[in-house]
Amino acid sequence: MGDVTKTCRDINELLPVAQKACNLFLEECKKNNIDIFVTETYRSQDRQNYLYAQGRTRDGKVVTWTESSNHTGRLAWDIAVNKPKDLYDETTINRAGEIAKKLGITWGGNWTKPDTPHFEVRSNWTEPNPLNCVTIQPKPTTVVAGSPIVPYPGKPIKYGSKGKDVERIQRALKIPVTGVFDELTSLSLKAYQKRKNLGIDGICGPITWNILF
Repeated sequence: MGDVTKTCRDINELLPVAQKACNLFLEECKKNNIDIFVTETYRSQDRQNYLYAQGRTRDGKVVTWTESSNHTGRLAWDIAVNKPKDLYDETTINRAGEIAKKLGITWGGNWTKPDTPHFEVRSNWTEPNPLNCVTIQPKPTTVVAGSPIVPYPGKPIKYGSKGKDVERIQRALKIPVTGVFDELTSLSLKAYQKRKNLGIDGICGPITWNILF
């Protein structure tokens, strides 16, 4: 286990697709005079668990709402604002969020539980071309399996889980849609993970989810 109190800010620790997205994001922010810097990139699961415990089973202010994050999948980064502005100046971070949306990068400020310093991409992210012709699409009211925009629900989906997210997984796996994560769903997901050279555990965490959708 590494030092869970240590923060990694190295963009090179992200997957290549996220490195490209993050560097492009920083370049576009700089062009628009948005003065920010990266505060964290990759997190081990041990560090994610450590942060999740803060404000719950460990003293301190709550800093994350989930034990499952795309930081652990090397697909996410956090930012802050340079001085003399406040570290998390709302106007500056909101402007950065607008840049992210134009680049097809997911911004945590749009989530039900907002995490405004957080940005992430899916494993199939591609650079918009040309950048100045990007159209921001409205959020769909109905999500179809296989759509490139299917937000990760924020927690692993596993045996015994129920609901719409389970139905999405079952449709993507082309098995009967019951809304219940049963033995068939688990076996089908393990087979999918094996085909994609993923960790074979039958659990739909952020990495499996990003590739599945």
